[in-house]
Amino acid sequence: MAIASLLTLLALAGVIAGWSVGEKRRFSAHLSAAGGGLLLGLALFWIIPEIAHESDWMVAVLSSATGCLALALLDRRVQHHEGEPGEQLIWPVLGATAVHSFLDGWSVRALGGEPAAGAAVVAVPIGLAFHKLPEGFAIGWITRRSLGSRPRAFVAGAAVELFTMVGAFVEPTVSYSGTQRFGSWWTIAVLAIIAGSFSFLGLHTVLPERRNAGVLVVFFGTLAAAGGVAAVRL
Repeated sequence: MAIASLLTLLALAGVIAGWSVGEKRRFSAHLSAAGGGLLLGLALFWIIPEIAHESDWMVAVLSSATGCLALALLDRRVQHHEGEPGEQLIWPVLGATAVHSFLDGWSVRALGGEPAAGAAVVAVPIGLAFHKLPEGFAIGWITRRSLGSRPRAFVAGAAVELFTMVGAFVEPTVSYSGTQRFGSWWTIAVLAIIAGSFSFLGLHTVLPERRNAGVLVVFFGTLAAAGGVAAVRL
């Protein structure tokens, strides 16, 4: 819970920063790309191989890809716009962010209990921290611009980020029940969801900036670093 609490505080700090600015400002795409490269590297070089160890490579790849695709479809339904979203659009945005936050908290708690996770237990919070700051900033800014009331905007932005704590809180109980009922398949399903969400978040940070050479260098640099550490561990 301590790591989930820290991630939540980082996200809330981002919400406050985004909520307090009076105009649209571009948050560091390089910071976001560093977290994205690390998260994608963890999915590709750490979590998916662990799923394959529990089952086989086909199950590992297909289940993780399904999780990634599900989040991508959810994100697409949000219909992102470059301009200021209206109040009708902000609620799907907040709903999608709440789901992401829930998975963030669930992931750090679930991997913390996996003996095979190894160095990923340290790397996952770092990658998520790089992700939570830009996310919080964006949510703080978008709620401030979309909702008429300043207090209402802050409460809405902070509430979705608090779902990180909800995910971390319910994970042990739900995982215990799932393991009792489904055995090793529960572990495979949880790891596939984590791998899919990390893959989505990683790609989501770099695809909008694919024409920015500096962002690509940071992204692929951290991705290669994650792969290098995984190779050393083998």
